[in-house]
Amino acid sequence: MKKLIFLPLIFFTVLQLSAQNKYEQESKISFTNVPEKARLFVSKIIQSKKVKWYKEQSNNGISFEAKSKFKGKKYSIEFDTNGTIEDIEIEKKWNDLPKTIQQNIINSLQNTFIKHKIRKIQIQFSAEEKDLINYFKDNVNNNITVKYEIVVKGKSDSGKHLFELLFNHKGQLEATSKIVFRNTDNIEF
Repeated sequence: MKKLIFLPLIFFTVLQLSAQNKYEQESKISFTNVPEKARLFVSKIIQSKKVKWYKEQSNNGISFEAKSKFKGKKYSIEFDTNGTIEDIEIEKKWNDLPKTIQQNIINSLQNTFIKHKIRKIQIQFSAEEKDLINYFKDNVNNNITVKYEIVVKGKSDSGKHLFELLFNHKGQLEATSKIVFRNTDNIEF
């Protein structure tokens, strides 16, 4: 009887550790179709007239995303459908990361893939709205959660795939998602 209980437990644990699929489809939308709460937040963080808005549909639901370049950095700010902030991501280069974070990430990548190539690195900031505003305006680091989101082309026993990996503030792997591109009904030229 113990074996019958133990086997499903092992099966579900292995299932949880394997990479989840990530589906994402973005479509550009007008500024007027974005919740006002989201527009106001972005105006407090980024003083740029060139903010592009997107509606994103993924396996996690629908969200809104503002993308802009400000002070030489690429920002991506994501909101839920009510305009509540989810996170702020800033694109970074590998050498911008602290050496200890780099080493922890490299160790995880080497343990996960036979071969890999980093495609994109973003530092992800999440917190309450007021804390994020204080951080980006006055560099006050209260209650800010910092994570690293990295897109990697990785080769494993199952072949080459694109993955999104999420690392905590110490560079320890928290989640792996295989990026799956959805076929569109439209013919693209």
